[in-house]
Amino acid sequence: MTPSPSIDRRRVLQWGAVAGLAAAFAPDTAAAGTPRVRITELGPAVNNFSLAAGIPVGDRVYVASRNIDPMRIVGYDLATQKVTSITPGPGISTQLLAADPDGRYLYSAIDERGGTAPGFIRLDLSQPDAPKEDLAKLGGLRPYAIAMAPDGVLFFGGQETAPRLRMYDPASDTLTEITGPDPHVPMIRCLVATEHHLYIGTGASLGATPTSTRAGLFVMDRATGEYTSLLPPEFADAVEVRDIALKGDTLYVCASPADGAAVAIIDLADPNRYRLLRHGGKFLRLPVFVGEDKVYFNGGTLVELTPSTGVFRGIELQEGEFGEIWGLWERDGSVMAVSAFGLVYQVDPATGQATTYDLVAGGAPADPQLAMSVAAGADGVYVGGTNAVMRHDLRDGTKTRILAPSEAKDILIHERVAYFAQYNGIGILAHDPRVDGEWTRKQALLPPGQNRPHQIVWDDRNQVALIGLQSDTLGGGSLMTFDPRTSETTVAVNPIDKTQMVRTVAVHDGIAFLGGQNVGNSGGTVVAWDPSSHRELWRMTPQTRPTGVTGLAVLGRHLYVMCHRGDFFVVDLTTRQVVHTANHGPVVPNYGTLLVSRGQVFCASSKAFFRLDPRTFERTDLATLNGEWYGIPRATVDEVGRFYAIRGRNLVRIELQDR
Repeated sequence: MTPSPSIDRRRVLQWGAVAGLAAAFAPDTAAAGTPRVRITELGPAVNNFSLAAGIPVGDRVYVASRNIDPMRIVGYDLATQKVTSITPGPGISTQLLAADPDGRYLYSAIDERGGTAPGFIRLDLSQPDAPKEDLAKLGGLRPYAIAMAPDGVLFFGGQETAPRLRMYDPASDTLTEITGPDPHVPMIRCLVATEHHLYIGTGASLGATPTSTRAGLFVMDRATGEYTSLLPPEFADAVEVRDIALKGDTLYVCASPADGAAVAIIDLADPNRYRLLRHGGKFLRLPVFVGEDKVYFNGGTLVELTPSTGVFRGIELQEGEFGEIWGLWERDGSVMAVSAFGLVYQVDPATGQATTYDLVAGGAPADPQLAMSVAAGADGVYVGGTNAVMRHDLRDGTKTRILAPSEAKDILIHERVAYFAQYNGIGILAHDPRVDGEWTRKQALLPPGQNRPHQIVWDDRNQVALIGLQSDTLGGGSLMTFDPRTSETTVAVNPIDKTQMVRTVAVHDGIAFLGGQNVGNSGGTVVAWDPSSHRELWRMTPQTRPTGVTGLAVLGRHLYVMCHRGDFFVVDLTTRQVVHTANHGPVVPNYGTLLVSRGQVFCASSKAFFRLDPRTFERTDLATLNGEWYGIPRATVDEVGRFYAIRGRNLVRIELQDR
């Protein structure tokens, strides 16, 4: 439990009219009947130190923070259990760290996200504060793969159109772009460099189009630049080659074809000679070798392979959880695992016993994160972040950090239990504040290939939760049902079409309304769906030029439809005709989501919180938010009608009093 500032220290904005706000948002705004609004600041919405990369350099571990501002690269001494350096960097995160052979420089390639700071940097580890040196701008590259060669030459790549390799030679301080092995694949996914060759895994887990190629495995001759394909035919249907590692003249290749994760062990003297060992899980990555006959992987937990027998074995910790593993290496016969929870485990694989190194306790910064989700109920407000959900207790003001792997894209509170719809393919996690501490319980898996939840809502008629999903790798999406009493699930794949995800879900009287969008911010189909029979009832596309549906709500006989960038429609469900059209672009610059309370519909965007009149459908602006979101902006309401939203990176309570 981490105490928040006491109630009397919170900054409370006095009751007052929002006339200034109404004037600022004058178009299509109803000034009459504007309620008095009181906004109470509740402090940072979610604090955490999470990470997305971790490597050893001598007796120190270097990790890259995730979803705090600014991004930091943090050095931590395993002997003293203290942070030794904190170096700010550009962007919000990186998965890529690589040290040179001498251990002096630590390199990183970071998604610049349109910023001005260069994304290719290095840290001088010979200096106590590990200062940063900017090396080059990376433009639109989203880096996902990095490898250091024994001669100190660095290679990296990632997601972009016709992805290219970057080669940095520190001797000449030159960064060279090299045409990639496949112009039709979206991503360079993994790399291993030797003195004479570069091994390259490619794939389409992000940025795929109908014409994209998928998994690829290549070797490049560094002297000639010539590429040769090494992909085993059994991996031809895989989305990507997820990771590779070299042991002597043997290449270990991780991929997940249709029948589950597998490892190909390729003899590089004759690449046609290989063994294929099937694990069957969702994925394997970060292979690390311990001794002569053990290989360890991140497979959602720690996975051990004995190559001589082909046997895989999962290793669970005796205490705690791994969460997302972002670094693996061998140390004195143990396996070191870097957890996104801000922990480093030194694991005895024979027993599952571990020594835990807590980076926050050692001085790593647990700063405010961008919010993923927000939900109120059971005397608390839950705010999802990265690898954590913060529960704000509304009775005493305390905050509890709940460790939850990856990202809670949306949260449902039902019968005082919170259910987290967890990306990336994690599943449905439960947290009961009456019995659970800082850990969650897994209740259900997501359907195969449906990895990205968008919204979870309760269907009171059918007594199930409904979850709208997206498939990053296949396109389209699905509607999943989840029964919390039995943990049983069902799924309807592509209930809208093969390209549209289920971006938003509303349910009324046992009928689900699904809002569609595709990755190009188009689509925009609304489907009425019977979740008990998995049957479509009707569909419509209200926009002439669809941008996608991001919010749905039902009030009385009307279906409210909010679209990306503010197009707004009201549909009469008895006639299925559009009875009102407006554009709220000035206050909905991107995503707007809807909720029903007090017999009215409310909308939250990153910019504002406003109300829609149930008779005229006109907008009344209530609060400026300028919320900093990683996920889709939302607001929520508790049992007594108080609203909660994100302003900046803080949680705020919004109370309305009619005049």
